[in-house]
Amino acid sequence: MNKLSKNNARGISILEILVAMIILGLSLLLLLNMAMVALDGNDWSNKTTMATQLLQEKLEQLRSVRNSTLVGGSDIVQGFPRTWTVSNAGNHLRRLDVSITWEDVRAQQHVESMTAYVRTDSI
Repeated sequence: MNKLSKNNARGISILEILVAMIILGLSLLLLLNMAMVALDGNDWSNKTTMATQLLQEKLEQLRSVRNSTLVGGSDIVQGFPRTWTVSNAGNHLRRLDVSITWEDVRAQQHVESMTAYVRTDSI
């Protein structure tokens, strides 16, 4: 019986190990790709959030300025260049347009913008 069981016992062949290594390697490459996509998405959402916060901050700052001194301009805050324009939108109304530009990890330019209307005391 002992001799019979030794003849029936088979080990793992080199071909089976090679196939298992190929499957493991491909799955690790796919996981690496998914991790890179997740990192790109995190960077994009972080920069979009920061740009939106900086836009909102500038709009609030412009809304708090005395109406007669509202003028357009530009600045760079935390590496994000932003510009704003002030235009007359009618009687006692000013239009504020603020835009900010940022670059993602693939060096593509993105522009976010916000518009607000401010009631003024003078025309």
